[in-house]
Amino acid sequence: MKVNISKAAEMVGVTRATFYRHIEKKGITVGEDADGNPQVDVSELIRVYGDRVKADTNSEQSRTDLNAQAKQVETVFDTAEIAALKKQVELLELSQKREREILEGQIEHLKETLEKSQESQSRLTILLEDKSKKEEGEEQWKSSMNALEARIANQEEAAQQDKLRAQKAIKQNRALKKALEQEQNKTFWQKLFG
Repeated sequence: MKVNISKAAEMVGVTRATFYRHIEKKGITVGEDADGNPQVDVSELIRVYGDRVKADTNSEQSRTDLNAQAKQVETVFDTAEIAALKKQVELLELSQKREREILEGQIEHLKETLEKSQESQSRLTILLEDKSKKEEGEEQWKSSMNALEARIANQEEAAQQDKLRAQKAIKQNRALKKALEQEQNKTFWQKLFG
């Protein structure tokens, strides 16, 4: 159902001049009738003003049309809200998947580092046992021992750095997730009360 500008202003409880300002400010779509006079669809009024729209109490058909159009607008908004929520869920799932992949990669790296460290310790044990049997080559043994200790220290330091990077990535992902949830809540409340 379409109404003229005066009737539209009356239905939303503003003056005609105020309604003209709202057309530009609030983005109200205005059409024309066959004679070129401006007309506004009641569903457009419901979209912009919501519950503030008053039906023409003199016409039962106006009330019926207004209720039907309100239901159509509500359905459109519900569909849009559901689509927005689905998109936010997809983003959260993507974020969680990315975090999981990062953590799995870092766990694999830490396992490899641990295996290398254990191999180094095994070699060190063999060298220690061998040292007790042989007094010869003591200088070579000390050099090998120092090299192994340095390698173990480097591997432990690398593992520690990897752990710190993993913790930092987790914190960043949690912060992104929290920001997304806050934005989701903000959008929801804005739609609800906006």
